Amino acid sequence: MLPPQIRVIQGDGISYESLGDILQAMQDAGFAADNLVFGSGGALLQKVNRDTQKIAFKCSEITDAKGKTTLVYKDPISDHGKKSKMGRLTLEKDALGGIVTITEGKGDPAKDMLVEVFRDGVTLKEWTFAEIRQLAKI
Repeated sequence: MLPPQIRVIQGDGISYESLGDILQAMQDAGFAADNLVFGSGGALLQKVNRDTQKIAFKCSEITDAKGKTTLVYKDPISDHGKKSKMGRLTLEKDALGGIVTITEGKGDPAKDMLVEVFRDGVTLKEWTFAEIRQLAKI
């Protein structure tokens, strides 16, 4: 046994199904299960992750020092469903009140729901908890 203040943390890739395999591998190696601490990530809770929610944060456009912009995106040949959005993005309400992403700088900045929060390491916008609660009602 390790001293009580020391544990091995396994937090990535933990699911209900993998716990047994990990514990068996520990036993086979001669280690006690009490030496482990498991993280409780999405797979142990609701199995919600960026793939099931189809969300990721990625670069979509770069601007060089001379002001030239370049679209940035991925389009994996193995899964075109994972193609990312490219160019300057705006988040706008459509005619039916739904929220849509407009890509490649074709959106209307006056209708953009996105707010610039950070630029070059400087915080540009802060919210109170009450303001966040109100925004969550959208």
